[in-house]
Amino acid sequence: MAHKVLVCVDGSEPSKEATRYAVELARAAGLGLIALRVVDVEAYTDKSDEKREVVKGALESHADIVLQEAADMAEEAGVPVERERRYGDSSTEIAACAHENNDVVLVVLGGSGRRKLLRRPLGSTAERVARHVAEDIPCPVMVTPSSGFLIDRRPSYAST
Repeated sequence: MAHKVLVCVDGSEPSKEATRYAVELARAAGLGLIALRVVDVEAYTDKSDEKREVVKGALESHADIVLQEAADMAEEAGVPVERERRYGDSSTEIAACAHENNDVVLVVLGGSGRRKLLRRPLGSTAERVARHVAEDIPCPVMVTPSSGFLIDRRPSYAST
């Protein structure tokens, strides 16, 4: 069983930064990567919305794109990568994925992402995921800053 980093992707800049960090960390530590995109149709529609299938299709297409971007980044770095798409609430599905995959040793996600655009009063996915730590997620969760700090100021692991 090879250990893996689970990175949560949504296509936002903070998510892309988290992916770059997760890929670099996985490469340096000799770990694999699972790129996860949760499709939450209810965040954009309700169950009776007649456009639900159109919205679902658009979200799935977007999920495929962001998962491919993450896979390309990992493959370019020589990191073995798996792609996973799940449906439902992001924080619940992130916790479930980490819990179900016994080889996940770290969850990485960006500090703020697409949901911020919805201006939801529930708080960010990162905050909700952090509440699952120890209860539903059996490994550490790393929330990366959304300012470019990690890419510009972190030490390079290229020499390790």
